[in-house]
Amino acid sequence: MWLDDISTLDGNEGGSEGGAEQQSEAARARAAKSLAGIQRTKKDEKKSQRDDNHLHLCLREIIVSEKYDVLIPYIFPLFEAGVPSHIIIGAFSLVHQKASDIIRDHYISETNSLSLTNPTSTEAKHPHRTFTLSPFASPVEFDDQTIDPAIRKRINEWVEDIFTVVSHDPSVVMTERFLQILSSKEKHDVVKLLSGVLIFFLLRVNVHITAEKASLYTEFILKEVEKKLKELKLERI
Repeated sequence: MWLDDISTLDGNEGGSEGGAEQQSEAARARAAKSLAGIQRTKKDEKKSQRDDNHLHLCLREIIVSEKYDVLIPYIFPLFEAGVPSHIIIGAFSLVHQKASDIIRDHYISETNSLSLTNPTSTEAKHPHRTFTLSPFASPVEFDDQTIDPAIRKRINEWVEDIFTVVSHDPSVVMTERFLQILSSKEKHDVVKLLSGVLIFFLLRVNVHITAEKASLYTEFILKEVEKKLKELKLERI
């Protein structure tokens, strides 16, 4: 009978106090681990909500501006694939002032801002980047050996922004999800967005780059991002 079995629940299967104490300690350890898991999940949810809110601010401006219409179709497959919001923010930071500003305001910390030179104040530590690049008078073919220094600098800043968003207080769940995407066919959709953004940026300064070369560049960027993600010390349970 079920009621007759209640006596076996006192944790003293072996009839010794030592066995009961060990079982009690094990139970407490399991309970503590479970509570830590709940806290970890809540933290991850807060981080994801933070990223979603920031992306919403970006997309609200991008969608109402006709100049970004060519890039909007690249976004929807990423939503369907579950690409983390902060990755999309990093992608747009090359061509969208709001995305760049959000990264400077919210995603730079002591642990991922080593490339910044001698920060002395909050303002100096997070300076907003400007988008005032003058286009060439006539079309120029992209050449990574002779690229204009200002354009090279801006592209390097873009890559730095992407590294910044992936390394700032990362969500375990979202980081692992993006690593899965980078090793699946869904990676193609991420490459298309990054390539599209790079092409869009260069065309606005009258520089032409082939889709194939743009894809090669973004593939390289994603390999470096993947390496960066795998080096992160994530808080695990």
